[in-house]
Amino acid sequence: MIKILAAAAVLASTGAAAQSITVFANSPEGLGANSIMNGDYVSAEKQIQSADVSPFDPARQINLGVVLAMTGRGAEAQKLFHQVLVEDAVDVTVASGATISSHDAAERALNYFGEKAVALK
Repeated sequence: MIKILAAAAVLASTGAAAQSITVFANSPEGLGANSIMNGDYVSAEKQIQSADVSPFDPARQINLGVVLAMTGRGAEAQKLFHQVLVEDAVDVTVASGATISSHDAAERALNYFGEKAVALK
């Protein structure tokens, strides 16, 4: 399996901390991961959209999904997370050092962002 380095980003929303999965890739901008973790979703989206990776890359889909969810585009985010689930799973390593599948990362994102995505801005 392909191994993608991932980090868990803690995102604040209406006073409550929430965890999501932000995936790092081997690119200078890490597919927007650093910008996501800094709460700069505009920059993150630009970095992700301009990255030279397949639109079906799970790191790209998960990170773009996080950006979309955090900017009030929950339905679009959910589509990306679901797309990860229909592709082959790849291993991702989260900040804690645990290795999980891209499917687990997408499921975690769906569980967190499910109903909250529209409210997050």
